[in-house]
Amino acid sequence: MKHRLLIAAAATALMAVPTLATAQDSGVYIKGQAGYGVVTDADIVPTNSAFPGMLGEVQGQGDLALGLALGYDYGNGWRIELEGSQLQNDLGAIDNQPFTTAGIRSNALMLNAFYDFNDFGRFEPYIGAGLGIVSNDLTLAAQDFQNGPVLVRHPVCVTQPPNAAAFRACQVDDKDTGFGWNLMAGLGYNITDNLTWDTTYKYSDLGDADLDGTYIQAGVPGTGGVFASLGATVEDLTSHTLMTGFRYRFGKVTPPPPPPPPVVYTCDDGITTVTDLALCPPATVLCWDGVTEVTDLDLCPPEPVRLTCPDGLTVVSDLAMCPVNACEEQFRQELIYYEFDVAESAETRNTINRILDVGQFCRIDNIRVVGHTDTSGPASYNQGLSQRRAEDAREELIRQGVNAGMIASEGKGETEPFVQTGDGVREQLNRRTEVLLTLSEVGTAMMNN
Repeated sequence: MKHRLLIAAAATALMAVPTLATAQDSGVYIKGQAGYGVVTDADIVPTNSAFPGMLGEVQGQGDLALGLALGYDYGNGWRIELEGSQLQNDLGAIDNQPFTTAGIRSNALMLNAFYDFNDFGRFEPYIGAGLGIVSNDLTLAAQDFQNGPVLVRHPVCVTQPPNAAAFRACQVDDKDTGFGWNLMAGLGYNITDNLTWDTTYKYSDLGDADLDGTYIQAGVPGTGGVFASLGATVEDLTSHTLMTGFRYRFGKVTPPPPPPPPVVYTCDDGITTVTDLALCPPATVLCWDGVTEVTDLDLCPPEPVRLTCPDGLTVVSDLAMCPVNACEEQFRQELIYYEFDVAESAETRNTINRILDVGQFCRIDNIRVVGHTDTSGPASYNQGLSQRRAEDAREELIRQGVNAGMIASEGKGETEPFVQTGDGVREQLNRRTEVLLTLSEVGTAMMNN
């Protein structure tokens, strides 16, 4: 049963070999190897319970092993080959007993499948399995011997109790053919694209050998001799071989095509080119000063305090520094900037606070609030977004006490950009709301005089 299972496993491995070449370095090859082989210990038992027979054990010994194969390399790691091999060994004495000899010549024809690991440069380790037909030709002999005046009955020769004075001999010179299998591991070294130095270790199951032989019992004075057929089975014949040689593959190797050129991407800056968009430098925006570039507006340097006097021209850090009589028919304007696609700004409250400070010394006649967007996105959407931005400032004015009737609010969309750009361009300075105050003089323009 064990042998059947192992043979089935080897057959499954062979069936897994692909049937079509998938690479350019495929082709027919021949292989020749020579080395050293050892037949392991094996038992000799009578073929059946009938006499005569032989019983004993042979010890494993080593000798020359030869192999010749014709195969096909599929070029994708798989190879398949038909191999003929021979192992011839002198097995020595049976049970280490005198007056016994044993020998074997095993010829095998195997269908082998290999898988090469091609990731080690010129070196090419591999594993393999195979099954096929094995012919085992064995010679076995044992005979009784004389020890002084005593005739010693040899235990290897199993017969019915003979005549006390009869001399016996058991001889086998026969062959048996059956199924066998082997497992292999090896290492190849690619000397050239076609020639490989190939070294293989092989474990082989040679099967059992059922043999026919001859039993001879010499006659005694007054009687005739006995000649009879003899049956013996050599069980569990296995071997280990290590062989080396060369494997030559026919045909010319076509080099693989060059790899395709890498895909190149252009980053958002329109200048940098990379093979992976993740390698692009981070996008930058300009700070309030129009010079500093940062990846996040929170990284901009703090903006200095800038107060515009009621004349709409003078910029001071303190309104007490504004010139006198600056309110008559003058205007004041402040700007609120927005993030992309956002209708509310964190600047709104502080900007409205600052612009309403003028009410301490000038009368506010009316306020005009105008929202704007950049050119990124549809014009219809931008129109609505600019109106929502204007409404953001209008609501803060009302919250801080300005009469709603004094406020005019409208959105200009993308029609009046502060910075002229093409369509579809994000520009921070264009995303704004303008708050314009019309002022008239009511008295002293200086807060502290």
